[in-house]
Amino acid sequence: MRISALYRQQQLSIGILDLSTPEVLRSSLEWYMENMNCTLHVITLEDSFEEGGLGTAYPDVTFICFKSAVSVGEMINAFADECYASYFLVVRSDMQVLGFDGAELMKLMADKSHPAMLAPVMLNQDMELMPTLRAPYLKGRRIEPISAMPALEPGSLSMNLYPVMGIGLYDRALFQRLRGYDEEISGEFYQLFDYGTRCHLYGFPIFTMSDFAVRFTDKHSVIEDLSDCEGMERAYTRALSVHRIAGKNVVEKWKPYVDKQLLKEEVKTKQTILQKTDFFTLIKDWKLPEGGQ
Repeated sequence: MRISALYRQQQLSIGILDLSTPEVLRSSLEWYMENMNCTLHVITLEDSFEEGGLGTAYPDVTFICFKSAVSVGEMINAFADECYASYFLVVRSDMQVLGFDGAELMKLMADKSHPAMLAPVMLNQDMELMPTLRAPYLKGRRIEPISAMPALEPGSLSMNLYPVMGIGLYDRALFQRLRGYDEEISGEFYQLFDYGTRCHLYGFPIFTMSDFAVRFTDKHSVIEDLSDCEGMERAYTRALSVHRIAGKNVVEKWKPYVDKQLLKEEVKTKQTILQKTDFFTLIKDWKLPEGGQ
């Protein structure tokens, strides 16, 4: 049993983003300790860790502490660097896991399609399904993904452009090969969009799986902030500067949103070599679940 437990620990680590009250975090930790036999990490603030006496109360949990509030992407990057597991699951303290078949999920992650990650279906506090599928779309020169409901038939996989809130099961080696989340982008939406789009452009899909479900304990809906933010040009530059024409990648600035330094140092030198498709092809070929839009 000990060997089996160690094997599972090497396969999967869970990271809880502490984004609620100390009481909610403690309740969440107790549940994962009772129900999930794998290593646990909590990504939190130094003040919360010290004031709550968490290190003493939970000696078997690893705490990753920041001095001040950081982006979701930076929290997930830090967890990925510390967890040393083949796969890592990102959840929030204010959500409950309702469905998680670890063996089946990892089997899917090892499939020949090699998904970058699997995202859950999300339910609000009233157990209502939320539209957490995202499909690529442009409104003029602006990125404005379409929201849709995922398919709910048992075993269904719905293509998803990026993981809402960053929640889901990640392939750690691939996450780090793709350089994780861009911490120079300050807005959560653009940070998530940038990572998800990179995955798809390089040939590693993201799916939402019907048998993997989470529920928010205190939310009726999820509202994303698509307003301008520092670093948003980085997301536009990676997503829209490369056009695939006759099987070849051609670079063209996406004005007015372009980061000239990123275009020169990353897109022209690395991305054009590795990119398998382009954003415009994703828009054209993307299929939403029937009745989901």
